[in-house]
Amino acid sequence: MNKKTVKDVERHILESMMKDEKALKELLKVETDGIPYEQLDGLMVRIEQLLGRISTNQNKIMLLQ
Repeated sequence: MNKKTVKDVERHILESMMKDEKALKELLKVETDGIPYEQLDGLMVRIEQLLGRISTNQNKIMLLQ
């Protein structure tokens, strides 16, 4: 396997992960005091989506290694 290509793909995946992690941190900072759990569906779905993308990207990096 071409080492340069692998490093480029890995870098691209890591950049994507960093963006997702930053977005996740921002969502986790959202103040939810007093808001009923039922009204937080959108927030929960978005957090789960970001966690899924981060997990998928971690798996991709492991496969490349």
